[in-house]
Amino acid sequence: MFLWVLFKYIFLYPYILICALITYYIYNEEKPFYAPIEVVKKDEEIGDTIEAKKVSLHDEFPCYQKKDKPLDALNTIKLFLGLIFLGIPRLIINLYLARQVTNKIINYLKSKNSEGKPTSKEDIDVMVGIVTQYTTLHLKFAGLFYSKKRLPDSKILPVYQKYFGPDYKIDYDSKFGCYISNHTCAYDMMISMALFGTGFVAKIGAGKVPIIGPMIKSMQSILVDRSSTNAKENILDILDKRQKEYYEGEPVMPFMIFPEGTTSSGRHLLPFKKGAFGSLLPVKATFIHPNLYENYHLGVGSSDVGCNYIRSLANLYNKVEYVELPILTPNDYMYENFAHLGKEKWEIFAEVCRSVMCELGDFEKSEFGLKDSFRYCSCIKEKKLLDRETYKIH
Repeated sequence: MFLWVLFKYIFLYPYILICALITYYIYNEEKPFYAPIEVVKKDEEIGDTIEAKKVSLHDEFPCYQKKDKPLDALNTIKLFLGLIFLGIPRLIINLYLARQVTNKIINYLKSKNSEGKPTSKEDIDVMVGIVTQYTTLHLKFAGLFYSKKRLPDSKILPVYQKYFGPDYKIDYDSKFGCYISNHTCAYDMMISMALFGTGFVAKIGAGKVPIIGPMIKSMQSILVDRSSTNAKENILDILDKRQKEYYEGEPVMPFMIFPEGTTSSGRHLLPFKKGAFGSLLPVKATFIHPNLYENYHLGVGSSDVGCNYIRSLANLYNKVEYVELPILTPNDYMYENFAHLGKEKWEIFAEVCRSVMCELGDFEKSEFGLKDSFRYCSCIKEKKLLDRETYKIH
């Protein structure tokens, strides 16, 4: 009897309270992205006046719009129960696995350094094996099922030859500088780690997160300070160097870049930034389709990635489709026939890659970017449509 009372007051009640507080926090964070908000939009000029009309705020940002069921009373209760029985235990297990990845890689490198030997290609293969092994376990414990596939050549070839010339051949195995993918949620990174053992470009804040930060650093990821203009310029040089090293077979970890620079809802592709394309080296394109289930869609949009991840852990299971495309190699045919897509070669290459991924992945193009993601959140907070040209990130 005494042990039961001790168990209730020391573990059970605090545990339920913690789950309730997390549920309340997620509910408050996510609710605005589902709440109907009508705003006044300037439409078109008629004579000396500008016509205005009321529109749904969320419809003005389709690439960030949430499409799954809102957190109403029933779904909030499901989230609460899911956290108690699934979410928190899964989170603890996955944090433990992340710690194990870090320790395994760091200890392996220490053992090699103690021998006075430089990092070799064989060492990188061992590190990639560690990352893929533990991340695969992570995804299984997280309840995420993913299928990796390649599209039939009959579908791919016409699209590739449209942009790279009638003689272009499908190739999955040649050298390339980095992987690229669309970015919809936290699982994009994890699936890439499980399949290819990749490092990433991440926000500098990610490196400071306990357990996760050291893991990201141990995988030779590059951390970016978005607030610093000089840092961004330096990052481009670092990315060029890193891609050339990987392309030339130097002992470095494979690398994934999310060229959109931010997350979307999973149904659009935003403009691609320079990072993956400035070197003009071939890239291996992949994309992810987060499938829509009854209550929850993995596409994070502009909402919080952490809340998105915790909600996914509280689900019984989630499922995504991961598609690997052949290598995209820029050539003269592309530069000459699609010169209208950009002023510089990297811009042409980036836009062609986005076009290929849109056509083969059934995505829509959107010209919104990171600034518009922040603008969308500000519009929700202020309940009015802020002008894109004059909006400033505070």
